[in-house]
Amino acid sequence: VLLWKGSERMNLMDLIIKITVDQSGVDQGMDQAKKTVTGASDTMTARAVAVGTAMYDMGKKAATGVLNIGKFSMDVGMAFDSSMSKVAAISGATGDDLDFLTEKAQEMGAKTKFSASEAADAFTYMAMAGWKTDEMLGGIEGIMNLAAASGENLASVSNIVTDAITAFGLSAENSGHFADVLAAASNSANTNVSMLGGSFKYVAPVAGALGYSIEDVSVALGLMANSGIKAEQAGTAMRSMLTRLAKPTKEVYSAFETLGISAEDALTNADGSMKPLSETIGILREKMSGLSETEQASAAASIAGQEAMSGLLAIVNASNQDFEKLTSSIANADGKTREDHADTMNQLFSAYAKGKECKELSAILGDSALSATDKLYAKFAENFEKEYVSQGFNTDRSIEETLDIGWKLMKILPRSELKRIKEKFLDKYLD
Repeated sequence: VLLWKGSERMNLMDLIIKITVDQSGVDQGMDQAKKTVTGASDTMTARAVAVGTAMYDMGKKAATGVLNIGKFSMDVGMAFDSSMSKVAAISGATGDDLDFLTEKAQEMGAKTKFSASEAADAFTYMAMAGWKTDEMLGGIEGIMNLAAASGENLASVSNIVTDAITAFGLSAENSGHFADVLAAASNSANTNVSMLGGSFKYVAPVAGALGYSIEDVSVALGLMANSGIKAEQAGTAMRSMLTRLAKPTKEVYSAFETLGISAEDALTNADGSMKPLSETIGILREKMSGLSETEQASAAASIAGQEAMSGLLAIVNASNQDFEKLTSSIANADGKTREDHADTMNQLFSAYAKGKECKELSAILGDSALSATDKLYAKFAENFEKEYVSQGFNTDRSIEETLDIGWKLMKILPRSELKRIKEKFLDKYLD
């Protein structure tokens, strides 16, 4: 039953009200039956009394179970309605537009690990960023895929993507690409999506104003993260550095002259616009590579400032191998995580959905109502929530590591249950 559609929800409410009203009659009847059975213990066998008592308890549990299911269903439907109401209020969507968004949220709730309400909450952040209905419909899947693959909170990822897209002056149609860039950076550097989001919050407005690309900024942040400079710390350091590059002081000019190049040639094009950040970084890496540690520290302090010099040193001193690996990964980010990504995510979401159903059934009717395979699914869901979903902010977990955790969890289930994954991937990653 789709609880969020008005008429259907009213029918369910009528049913629950009827069950609640009739519950007193059920209780009275059962109590009377129990008294009758107990009172007849002189003429009935002890087994009969036990059976009668057990039937009474079972009847009470069943009636309570129906009420619990109804209440849970109503809560879910009301939460979704509330979330979609926020979307409508912020975006101004009505009529067909609101119907399209509602159907999309329900669709994403059905085919991913996230609920329809969580999808609606993601739409809320998109609406707050000024996205139109078609932009929200087109952007939600990329954002949800990033949140799922990284193990991050969906609403948080939506907020990160929408804020950064706006700061860089890009449109909603770039959201999928930006999600892929974040995935590549977190997979190839010692950071994660939440930390990158914390960095972008501070550096994106300045970087966007200077015309720097998301890709180049991500490379710089990734190199800083590899040296332990992450999240807000990296964002504030890079913001300070870019501010000095945008309006060089005498100290900055002097430092570039010491490196054998003018600040203008290192930072700007002939027309006065800023060179791509990747080009400036390349120049700095080349010019500072032959300096002593003391000379490097002096140059970094002069160019980036005292607060940001450690960030610049992390960028220029990164090994060529790390620099090229991260640059290449981000340059080829679109749609690329790992070969098994799509199959693994599909199977994990499916198994988790079934596992949650088994856990709910167990809570209502007890473990005895579950088959041996159902119990494995319930165990999978519990471990999935502990090890996969609940990732801390400071946990450095790449997407590749996240996929590996997924494979570890899937070993709880019989191979015959993993029907959504190609055999070649089962052979490679499961066994």
